[in-house]
Amino acid sequence: MLGYFAATTMLALSATACGGPANTPAVNSPAPESSVAASTVPAATPTPTATPKAYTSEELAVIVRQLRDSADRRLTAVPGAELEASLEQAKAMMNSVQVEPAECKELAASSTLPTVDGAAMATGLSTDAGTGSVTAVSLLAGLDKAALEKVADPSAQLEKCSQMTMTAEGVVVVVTLTPLDGAAGTTAYRTDSQLPDGQVRSIVTAQAVHHGVVITAVTSGEDAEAGASRAAALLESAGALIK
Repeated sequence: MLGYFAATTMLALSATACGGPANTPAVNSPAPESSVAASTVPAATPTPTATPKAYTSEELAVIVRQLRDSADRRLTAVPGAELEASLEQAKAMMNSVQVEPAECKELAASSTLPTVDGAAMATGLSTDAGTGSVTAVSLLAGLDKAALEKVADPSAQLEKCSQMTMTAEGVVVVVTLTPLDGAAGTTAYRTDSQLPDGQVRSIVTAQAVHHGVVITAVTSGEDAEAGASRAAALLESAGALIK
């Protein structure tokens, strides 16, 4: 399942305000009468900007364990050591994968390998034994601004890489990405992977950033509309627990 969701380069929009210095009378110019009164008025105290909480992996895991899938089952947090081992294994696998168009390899890798160097991460899973559908949520905190800005608007990249082929050891898989409607500030898309035997495996991914934490929800085993609804609900639930 770790290869099914993207929790890498996420979104943070930074806004800066620029302004020039206030007009100042020349040294030898007489000051206007109003300047005397104005000088006695204290400057307004700027409202401090809240600093997002610096979460640890353990704290993110606590949040993951509070999440529930559509059947009201609690998600099971993946142990940290197991998560790290799975990521390393996936990295080794991706190094041998050929992606066309070549410029889409970064997107393909980011959809498989969360960038967690120096960041905190937690992942939770839930599987419906009856239907085989899988629900996964990942929380990623501590990414720098440059990494977060990469997903400020991924529409161009999703369009450019709407269809890819991934080849490994002679096996060719055709991957199609279809953007889905999502709430403001949320990226949602369906990934359809056509296997050599003709089978098509589909998953829905929804992603957002809340207080500096990247939230990624992935569902499989249902149609796009139902999957998008489940993923959106998980984003909302996780966001409510992130302060």
